[in-house]
Amino acid sequence: MRRMFIGLAVGALALTLAACSTTGGTGGTLDGTNWVLKTYDVSGTATPVPAGVKVDAHFAGGKIAGFSGCNVYSGPATISGATIKIGPTAGTLMACQGAGATVEQAYLANLGKAATFTATSTALTMFDSGGKSILVYDAGSANPLEGSWNVTGFNNGKQAVVSPATGTTLTADFGVDTVAGSGGCNDYNGSYTLTGTSVTIGPLASTQKACDQAVMDQESQFLTALQTPSTVEVSGATVTLRAANGETQVVLAAK
Repeated sequence: MRRMFIGLAVGALALTLAACSTTGGTGGTLDGTNWVLKTYDVSGTATPVPAGVKVDAHFAGGKIAGFSGCNVYSGPATISGATIKIGPTAGTLMACQGAGATVEQAYLANLGKAATFTATSTALTMFDSGGKSILVYDAGSANPLEGSWNVTGFNNGKQAVVSPATGTTLTADFGVDTVAGSGGCNDYNGSYTLTGTSVTIGPLASTQKACDQAVMDQESQFLTALQTPSTVEVSGATVTLRAANGETQVVLAAK
């Protein structure tokens, strides 16, 4: 009888330990891959990203950045072994409706819950503190445009490449197939297509704030240059967009 009680006690302890134990990630390499979201958690259910909605993540230098379905986002990513802590994140302030906005809200909330991860050459899964899978990504193809950039030069349409005027900042934040940023006065966004090294950007939409005429003129010149079909030329942390005739259209420097 005593052995039976001991056996029952051991069995109960094993069940207790099993109930208290959690599974989670095993780690891996995050940097250098374009992670494209496949499913995200909604109330305990793995939910596929709807067709037409793009969400991605890029890790580099202790930071995460990407497109969250409506806006470009970025923030700190603290990684140690298989553990990860993301956020707080910040993003652009484009107003969206429909599926993109819905996915974005859930996605960013799940990022803040990520505790561990497993990354392989083809997939990334993030788990919450209880070991539940909350975000699953596929490894996408490499894209030299993806990320956040400051514009250091643009073609002004007068056969000259000029720097942004003092006191103004031009930016471009590229997701998987979307781009958003500041034209120096207004915020803009739109889509782009990259085929090999050839990129076509736009059409772009922008807010309608009025600024000094010189700033508005600069913005118009920059957006025209950005929407000129170009080839992508990479040199270290700098990307140059060149027109078919070789003229420089936009020069981007990593933030």
